[in-house]
Amino acid sequence: MTKKPRTLSNVVNDSEQLGHLARMLQQQQSLLDQIRQLLPKPLQQHCIHARISGARLVLHTDSPVWGTRLRFHAPQILQAARRQAPNLNKLDIRIFLPDSIRPDRKPLGSLPEKTAALLRQLADSIDDQAIRAALKRLSGTPDN
Repeated sequence: MTKKPRTLSNVVNDSEQLGHLARMLQQQQSLLDQIRQLLPKPLQQHCIHARISGARLVLHTDSPVWGTRLRFHAPQILQAARRQAPNLNKLDIRIFLPDSIRPDRKPLGSLPEKTAALLRQLADSIDDQAIRAALKRLSGTPDN
């Protein structure tokens, strides 16, 4: 006899940890919906996530401009959120930029080739062995 496949929602709700995560997400979505109702129309779509962390309400928005606009509504947002969590005393606004918008960043510790070449050249002109070795390490050249 073959078993009937279980729905994903049944699997999630039956698993203790997954069920807990699902309940947390539902609470966060409910909080976000409640907060969005307080905000003017253009700002509603830019408030993208809400969560409670200890005595802080953390709101995520999609740009610094909308974050600033959210701060103007902080008193009424906190007042409404206290219905769900009476111990809230601070509002944090975080900016969440999608990967497609974030500027490309070079990994820390890598020097442009021209700078590395100048450091190697400087190291070769130094008599002090410790300083020479340090400059070679900075340039990315093994000390020979």
